[in-house]
Amino acid sequence: MTDNKPNSTTSSDEIDLGQLLKMIANGFNRVGIAFLRVFLYLKKNALILIGLIVLGVVISFVLSILGNEKLKSETIVRPNFDSTDYVYDAIAEIQSNIYSQDTAFFQKIGISVHDLKGFKIEIQPISDLEEAKEKEEQELRYLELLENFKEESFVVDIVRSELTKKSILAHRVTFTYIDADKGTEAARKILDYINGNAYYDKVIKTFKENAQMRIDKNTGLIAQIDQLLENYSKTLLREGSEKANGSVYMENESALNIASLLTLKNDFLKEIEEKQAELTNQGEILSIINMGNPQVFKKPFFNDKFFLVPMALVVLFFVISFIRFLNRRAKELQL
Repeated sequence: MTDNKPNSTTSSDEIDLGQLLKMIANGFNRVGIAFLRVFLYLKKNALILIGLIVLGVVISFVLSILGNEKLKSETIVRPNFDSTDYVYDAIAEIQSNIYSQDTAFFQKIGISVHDLKGFKIEIQPISDLEEAKEKEEQELRYLELLENFKEESFVVDIVRSELTKKSILAHRVTFTYIDADKGTEAARKILDYINGNAYYDKVIKTFKENAQMRIDKNTGLIAQIDQLLENYSKTLLREGSEKANGSVYMENESALNIASLLTLKNDFLKEIEEKQAELTNQGEILSIINMGNPQVFKKPFFNDKFFLVPMALVVLFFVISFIRFLNRRAKELQL
């Protein structure tokens, strides 16, 4: 009896392996049969499918002729005074009012709702996320290198400049419209509306007053330094002349530090330049860097109606065929 056990185990393993191979073969046969059925189905309905594709292309062509060609203009802007969130909310509000055809809202801006046919506004940051991260890492390494020269005065100016650039990110506002003249005019009025916030008007007014006051103060201090240097130069010339005539020369007890005065004057001049640049670059909520000209709006391929209409007709045909198949199978079950 013990001699029969290995033979029965081997026979059982061979049966299991044979069943497994048979199941795999049946699976391949089913896949092959399914593929042949799909091929026969497509072959049987090839003329219908080709006709639907041709019909979809014809419909797309007719729609493209009857429809208006869309234009777009891209405007590069820079939000100032930490107004990025406000700008995004304002643009979302404007786009929502365009969808709802809010006549009262656009009358305040000076735009007719009829001029906004096909109009759309979008905003997005120019730098993508990966580029921004890479740039941030480079800036951090650069600032770490500058830490070795932290005692130098020029390092403070460099760090301040880099932090300012980092905190302000340019954005691209895209306007889409049909009529070039009306669309461009509407885009300008919308930008004026965004720049007309009451809160930021007060912020900008205070900013301009403070910057101008600093410019005036520095200008006055520079004039005083120039006057001191001029008087000191005259004194030296006079004392040099008296010494040349044989007079006794007595040095002043507290002579002016010329180098310190010149450095201070240079700092005042640099601050005036910075304030003037700030007044130029940050005079509004949105600084318009470039207002693009109208150009033909090109949609991506998968959004183009020359692709969507034929595909929709083909998908509709498959859906109808599948419903007919289910209906036929249901009738067979009832029988």
